Amino acid sequence: MSSHAYGYWPAYRSVPAHHMPYPELVEPLPNPDPYSIIDTVGKPWLPTNGMTSIQERKILVPLVEGARSVALHELAHVKFSPKSLPKVDFDIRYLMAVEDARINLGLVWIGLPLMLTAGEIAQVARLAQQDLAERDLLAYVLRAIAAQGTNAEEAMLRELGSQPEKVRDLAYSTIRRVRIALLRARRSRKSPVASFRVARRLAAELARDLEPQLERLGFPRRLPFPLQLAGAGCCLGHGHAGPHALARGRRGAKGSGEGTPEDCPSGEMRVVVAALPHCMPNLRGSARGRGRATDEGSLPRYMHRWPLDRAIFRRRAHVRGGTVMVDTSGSMSLDAAGIDSILMASSGAALVAMYSGTEKAGELRIVARDGHRADPKDLVPFGRGNIIDEPALEWLAHQGGPRLWISDGGVTGVGDTTSAALQRRCKEIVERAGIRRVKTVAEAAAFLARGASHAGVA
Repeated sequence: MSSHAYGYWPAYRSVPAHHMPYPELVEPLPNPDPYSIIDTVGKPWLPTNGMTSIQERKILVPLVEGARSVALHELAHVKFSPKSLPKVDFDIRYLMAVEDARINLGLVWIGLPLMLTAGEIAQVARLAQQDLAERDLLAYVLRAIAAQGTNAEEAMLRELGSQPEKVRDLAYSTIRRVRIALLRARRSRKSPVASFRVARRLAAELARDLEPQLERLGFPRRLPFPLQLAGAGCCLGHGHAGPHALARGRRGAKGSGEGTPEDCPSGEMRVVVAALPHCMPNLRGSARGRGRATDEGSLPRYMHRWPLDRAIFRRRAHVRGGTVMVDTSGSMSLDAAGIDSILMASSGAALVAMYSGTEKAGELRIVARDGHRADPKDLVPFGRGNIIDEPALEWLAHQGGPRLWISDGGVTGVGDTTSAALQRRCKEIVERAGIRRVKTVAEAAAFLARGASHAGVA
């Protein structure tokens, strides 16, 4: 069926530069009350960047260029989802994942598939990696089900390649089972989407069958997603979801002007130094700690160079080191290659640390210094939340410069909550210590390389 059979969809497609969605154009029945559109940009305390409440007539989406897939998914909820999710005798998050798959496949059928950006796909893949690394196969399967009908589905399935055969078979068969059932139900009713009753039945079957199979394979039952979300982000969220995510949303309604609580304490931070067994071979005997030959000086050291360039004097090489701190909560990650690039850019002089937390505590882990770095097994994040942004920034403020903070800029405390007061304190630390925030490891390495070059390293 052509998308032009739905007169409201082309209207939305004709204004790609306009970030504001118009759910009133797609809802099945007219309603005199307009929807409230809430921008999720700059609100890291939210459990996800896309949510819909048809009952309250609210849509939360990022109102920025490049977030069209989120807005499109939320509009599909307005069109195809029931007004509220029913009460069920199983975990509602099974139903939320299947419902995401149901409407995503419907969007594919009408010619409007969800096309995530390269950055969003990489983010979803990192969340899948985290699930599998933490032996949380249940969370992985629900994310993969919710990703059906999007161009992120293939990236998620690729992450299963390194898993044992029994794990792959269970995950593939479960995901395929949902897809086939939804497609068959759609064809039988000659509609863009399967009936919601089918989605509810599928979710009940998953809740009944999947967990016993996971237990037989030795996987624990953990669902990190927040409850009572009716939006896309329940399973494709940006990683801030956690056991306190729902509480964050409730407390945020009583915030201090921007939907945040009046204040929240920072989590307790411990600093650990990982074993650093790996030394980069090309840093041994480098300019760091040695010197460079020059034709000016007071004490000749390299008389053999006189016939060549007369650079017989030794001048101590000045290498600009620096400190790089990486926020590895949520979707951000740090691998050995990233550390190597930082060490290369600083001639091995950089100090590299990573931090994350869970519940009330977090860990700041030093993973590279003096040209040595940690093993990949020590680069797994401590938790999925920020929790300790404020004490971590204080630690960074007392390290050698330049001081680089790799983060999206969102800060949280206990329970992965945030507040205007916490944000203000963190901003003051950043400004006082001259901390530079960058978004990627590559950007940090490039900055350090420019600094070393400007310092005159030979």
